[in-house]
Amino acid sequence: MSQANSLAKIEADFTTTLVAGSIKSGMKAVEAGSRDLWQIDPHKLRVIEGFNPRVMNDEYRAHIRSTADSIKSEGYFQDQPMAGYVAVVDGENVVFIYSGHTRLAAVLLAISEGAEIPRVPVVVSQSGLSMEDMTVALIRGNGGRELTYYESAVVCKRLVKYGFTVEEIAARTGITVPLVKNRLALMAAPLKLREMVANDSMSATLAIDLIATHGDKAVEKAVEAKARADELGKTKVRKAHTAPSPLAKFVKKSAPKLHDAAERVRSDPGFEHLSADVKELVVSLLAEISEKNESTQPVNDKQTSIDL
Repeated sequence: MSQANSLAKIEADFTTTLVAGSIKSGMKAVEAGSRDLWQIDPHKLRVIEGFNPRVMNDEYRAHIRSTADSIKSEGYFQDQPMAGYVAVVDGENVVFIYSGHTRLAAVLLAISEGAEIPRVPVVVSQSGLSMEDMTVALIRGNGGRELTYYESAVVCKRLVKYGFTVEEIAARTGITVPLVKNRLALMAAPLKLREMVANDSMSATLAIDLIATHGDKAVEKAVEAKARADELGKTKVRKAHTAPSPLAKFVKKSAPKLHDAAERVRSDPGFEHLSADVKELVVSLLAEISEKNESTQPVNDKQTSIDL
């Protein structure tokens, strides 16, 4: 799946609703055992389609891999339960996970590779929990790897769709009002910038700064900065990469002298003895400079009267 399609899936308006079911009937349906926590076969746990805001990139896959390896060697820790919700689907009580997606993916991976983990601990929420509450829990209830800036921005945008104000989002998630606004600004940014933030090739702060500084030219500036970073062997675009390179600054400063030098070369008697390629290069360079110069000259829009 391409990066753009992956983000489109994550950012799609989340409209799923769940109808609360009976916890007692739900636990019976999945043959759960009860100690201090419900013990459920991980194969019988479901995820809510489109709910998890995680970006499935190499870094996240590596995190799942690392967690699965830990589970294989140490077992599944009982003090790290997932959070579940019993809902009725087609007349059946189903346990959905709304917190613990990474742990579920990791334990299923470990089992597929031979680990014997028949049951995992799940805290099952009582009825009265809303989809909005579960969405907030994506940030508040995350006991493992924190959501990235982009992923938490997806959650903030989703809460706006639920009718939350910026202040309410801040109060519920623990993110300050200015940072909630920044996350929403990121979600309003062009796709290319969101992609760069999502794959961690640019910070959200820099992306937002480029928008504030360059407006509709922000993507162009970001692409140029990425090229400079690549030339330097850097995987992440920094603020310094958004400024012209020292060579570009020198060329701009020395442009009048370079133009004068090219003119002298063309006027020199020896010009005709140069190779055809070199002569063409000098002529085309001067023509381009002349064109640029004309395009930047101020236009006098006042009509000039001529007395006859």
